[in-house]
Amino acid sequence: MNAPQLTLKVVVIVHFILTTWALLVAFQSPSYQYMNLGLTFVGVLAIINTESIEAVLLYFVMNTLSILMDIIFLGIFQPAADSLYETPLYKDWTMKNTYRFSLGMTILNLLIKPFTCFMLYRVYQERGGSMGDLNIPGLDAANFPGFGGQKGPYENIDQPVPSNNVETASPHHSIEKPQDPPGY
Repeated sequence: MNAPQLTLKVVVIVHFILTTWALLVAFQSPSYQYMNLGLTFVGVLAIINTESIEAVLLYFVMNTLSILMDIIFLGIFQPAADSLYETPLYKDWTMKNTYRFSLGMTILNLLIKPFTCFMLYRVYQERGGSMGDLNIPGLDAANFPGFGGQKGPYENIDQPVPSNNVETASPHHSIEKPQDPPGY
């Protein structure tokens, strides 16, 4: 088994396990579940399509966007769950501890996503992709090097331009007035 495939499998399995543990207590919205399980599905597609650059790029982009989405979900739904489970009146210690474990796994899943984004980018590069191939419409290479447009190789302006030793014709110097075309 080659290294990119092993990396993809480890990333998908780790995020699947952490997502499953994060969903032990239903303090997150169903959108958290759909987003992370959809992310796992795209990861499985990237594993199955061993030569596809687009599948890994899609997994990378979705993983990057899920970082922002996880932060939003935690910010919205964690305070309400905290006010329910962490009050002194709540006597079910098993559920309180399960909530704490689930919250910890949600946060751990969020914390390792930037690292897995880096790993997914490396897999993307190993499969032959580069960010210069994206060709994003509206972005030209002069303003945003590496993104969009076609930019040639680096040209060092300190070095003289190599000549190809081809002689060029000199312009014709005549004193004569150009003739008008014959009338038809």
